[in-house]
Amino acid sequence: MEYTELADYPLPDGAVTTWSPVCAPESWTDDDRRLTHDHEAHLASAADGSWIGSVLRIPLRHDAGALRRALRAWIARHEALRTTVSRDGESWRRHLVAEDAVDVDPQPRGELTGSAAHDLIADFFAGVTPDRWPHCRFATVVGDDGFVLAFGADHSVMDAYSQLLFFGEIVELYERALAGDRDGEMAALDVGSHVDHSAAARSLSEVVDAEHPVVAHWREFLHDGEFPAMEGASPQVPAASELPQHSLSRWAVRPADADRMERLCSNLGTGPQSGVFAAIALAMRERTGSERLRFVLPMHTRSDRRHAGAVGWYVGLCPVDVDLGGVTDFGEVVARTRAGISGGRGCVKTSFARVADILELDAEPRFVMSYVDVRKVPGSERWPEWNARALRSPEPSRDEVYLWLVHSDEGISVSARCGRSERSLLAVESLITGFEKTFTEVLGAPEALEVGA
Repeated sequence: MEYTELADYPLPDGAVTTWSPVCAPESWTDDDRRLTHDHEAHLASAADGSWIGSVLRIPLRHDAGALRRALRAWIARHEALRTTVSRDGESWRRHLVAEDAVDVDPQPRGELTGSAAHDLIADFFAGVTPDRWPHCRFATVVGDDGFVLAFGADHSVMDAYSQLLFFGEIVELYERALAGDRDGEMAALDVGSHVDHSAAARSLSEVVDAEHPVVAHWREFLHDGEFPAMEGASPQVPAASELPQHSLSRWAVRPADADRMERLCSNLGTGPQSGVFAAIALAMRERTGSERLRFVLPMHTRSDRRHAGAVGWYVGLCPVDVDLGGVTDFGEVVARTRAGISGGRGCVKTSFARVADILELDAEPRFVMSYVDVRKVPGSERWPEWNARALRSPEPSRDEVYLWLVHSDEGISVSARCGRSERSLLAVESLITGFEKTFTEVLGAPEALEVGA
C-alpha cells in the first residue's frame, strides 16, 4: 500500500464518468450536534483544492446501475458523508440529510486517454470544499479489463483509515449490487457515527483550560510557540506559493525484514512502530548529528469499538520528543523512542485547535510523521489484486515535511511531501535512504539475529 498523488497512478484509456452525490434542497434538516474545534479550524484555514481519497481497479464487469447503488449505499451507511455545515453568526451549524434521500448522479465525460483522465479527475476532486456539500466525489474509468474507481473527499469527513476501509467495503457493495441485493439491506451497517463522536469530542475539549496537563505539555513542546522543523529541510529561499510541493513514494522495507523487526521489537516489549521510528531517529542522528528527534505524530481516536469501521475524521496529534543522548544500543534506542511517543499520547484526544486557542497560537505542524499498520484492515489481502492506493492532492509549497510510513503485507512504504526546494528534497531523500540503511544494519546485528523465527 502506497500513499501517493493521483498523477502517479496508472489510469487506462477509456470512458470517464464523474459521479456526484445529490439530494433535494428541502431534504436537509438542522442538527444540533456540534463540530470539533479541529473541524472549525479546518473550515477557517483549508486550502482550496485540497483533498484526500482512494483509487482501485475493480476486476469485474462494469455496470453503471450497480455502481450507482453501491456508492449510494456507502454514503447511506456513514453519517459523516451525509452532513454539511453553514455559517451561523460567528459559529457553524450542522445539517443532515437522511439515508434514503441521497442519490448519486453520473456525468459521462467521454472517451479519454489516461493522461487526460488524470487531469479531468484531479480538477473534479479539487472542487470539494469543507463548507459546501457534497464533501466527497467519485470518478470511474472503464477500460478493457474491469474499471478504475476513485474518490476525493474533504478532510473534514475523512481520515487515512477511512481511505483504507473504502476498498473492501465498496467492492463488497458492488458485488452485492450485481447480485441483486436490496438497497436497504446494502445500506444497513452497525457502525458508529462520526457526528456523534465529534459532539462528544467537543464536550471533552471544552473542559480543557490553561492549567490542563495537555496544555502544559504542548506549551513545553512548542518552543517559542513554534513547531519543530525537520533539520536541514527548510528551503533556503522560499519557493513561489503557486508551485506544488515535492512528492515522492517508494518501498523501503521488504516484508521479511519488516517481520523480523516486529519480532525484535516484541522481544523488547513493544511494537514495530517504536522500531520504525527508532531507525528513523538513528538515521537522523547519522545525517545531522542531532541527539533529538522531535516531530508530530497523528494518532487515531477510535476508542469506541463501534467506530472501528466508520468513515470520518478520527485523528488527534501526539507531540513526540525522543532523546538519544549517549545511546548506541538499538534496544535502548527503541525504549527511548517508545517513551517519547508514550509521553505525548495523553494529548491525542484533546483537540490541538482548542489548545492553540488557549495558548493564542497561530502555528501549524512543520515536521509530521505517520505510521499506519494496515495489515488487519478488512480486504487488505486483496489490495495488490485491486492495485489499491490511498491518495492525497498536491499541496502548495511550504517548508513543512510530511512522511507517511505504511506497514502492509507487502512491506513498509514511505511517502513524503516537502517544500519546493532542492535542499528540502535532498534532505528528505537522504533521511529515507538512511532509514533503509539503518533498518538493514539493525537486523544484521548479532542481537537481532538471535530473535526467534
